[in-house]
Amino acid sequence: MVYFTVYLKNLNNGTGYVDTALADDQLMRDFLQFLDIGVKAHRAYAVVDGAANDAPVGVFAVNLSDVAAIPATVPQQDQHPELFSAPEQAAPKPVPDEERPASDVEHDALTR
Repeated sequence: MVYFTVYLKNLNNGTGYVDTALADDQLMRDFLQFLDIGVKAHRAYAVVDGAANDAPVGVFAVNLSDVAAIPATVPQQDQHPELFSAPEQAAPKPVPDEERPASDVEHDALTR
């Protein structure tokens, strides 16, 4: 279970945010994907009852383009170590290509 505070643009409820407890961190992953490449997820997220037994009690859907920020709180870090650990392997370094001209104009001038 993950607690989210979703700050929404143009939300006129006096605070500008919505608090919710969701089953997993899929909302955060979808929001980060939206910020990176602009692809909006079309899904509903399971709302859980944090006071009871984490049983789903409803669904939560949000337009990611209306979200300004999403802070998250995971109450039991020992049960979700993947959310708090660094990646096991570093990203591979890019392979340098042969040096190419900056534009086709330069390429044409060099081959003449």
